[in-house]
Amino acid sequence: MGLFRIIIGAFIFSVLTNLYSYKRFIKKVSFFTPHLKKIRIFFYIISVLEFVFVLQLRFSFLNIELYLIAGTLIGFSLFLFGVSLFYDVVRSICSKAHFNPTRRKFIKFCFDVTFVIFVIACFLKGIFNALMPPKIRQVDIKIKNLQSSLKIAMITDVHIGEFLQKDFIKKLVNDINLANPDIVVIVGDLVDVNAAFIEDFLEPLKSLKSTYGTFYVPGNHEYYHGIDGILEKISSLGIEILGNKNKKIASINLAGVYDLAGIRFKHLEPNLDEALTGRDPSLPTILLSHQPKFIKTMQKDVDLVLCGHTHAGQIFPFGLLVLLDQGFYMGFIRLMIKCKLMLVVAQDFGGLQLGSLPPARSLY
Repeated sequence: MGLFRIIIGAFIFSVLTNLYSYKRFIKKVSFFTPHLKKIRIFFYIISVLEFVFVLQLRFSFLNIELYLIAGTLIGFSLFLFGVSLFYDVVRSICSKAHFNPTRRKFIKFCFDVTFVIFVIACFLKGIFNALMPPKIRQVDIKIKNLQSSLKIAMITDVHIGEFLQKDFIKKLVNDINLANPDIVVIVGDLVDVNAAFIEDFLEPLKSLKSTYGTFYVPGNHEYYHGIDGILEKISSLGIEILGNKNKKIASINLAGVYDLAGIRFKHLEPNLDEALTGRDPSLPTILLSHQPKFIKTMQKDVDLVLCGHTHAGQIFPFGLLVLLDQGFYMGFIRLMIKCKLMLVVAQDFGGLQLGSLPPARSLY
């Protein structure tokens, strides 16, 4: 059933989004009309490559060149689809205005040119942003009953594998070490290939420097590529895996749960009760969970949840689907039900988060 859903989802995405963009945007732009046959062929190719790319996320069979091309086209289609929706709405509104035929034709031409330039410029900007290393963002968080300040460096959604490899991890490690954190946490989707293909990509993680060590919980992508082998590899780097368990560190309980994907795979499922067993009730508890929507299942309080997964929406309009699925998007979110406070952090190609936790100031 899982494979069937993947195939159906890949088909719907690759065909329907491109069909809408072609019908409602490309065909409406007057200067594209002489080239529609070639453009249709281009969209056929895009649809096939995107369908293959979605399957690649599960089965890893593309070479690096096709992987990069297909992945880039996914971003292009998503953005073009979003722009096409906007174009459709604006065009419908403007069509009600009364202009003489000559002026209407000129306005339509300017309108079309503006949207085409917008698509190209934003797509190129997206590629540029994707290739740049993640920026460090510092957030100060106040937690009740925290006895001493802590600095936490958080990494999420790096997706090491076909594209990002050892050099990228080395840059992240250098940035983290310069920040001199007390704790380093990795909140899932660190790896996007089978353990047999990781090679030495993760070796720089051995050089992470912090007062209390590095801690990790898996994301959904680790399950896709054989989570047991990946956990073994990560553990061999000296990184402690907080799968449904907690550890007293300095003035906090640091807990972690396996990802919700474990429920679908029926292996290494998240269990909050198990994760919080034995924690010191006098100390604040920080929970690591890859997917923000795990908080909807929580029946016990913690003081702070650190999550990833959303990639900050990644690209419009995909962010709207992320919001619908997860219920949370990105940034610093206060919750007064079940969890007292929640921080959701996720950025393209590895969000790096530094959080300073000052002593004993209540938020609630």
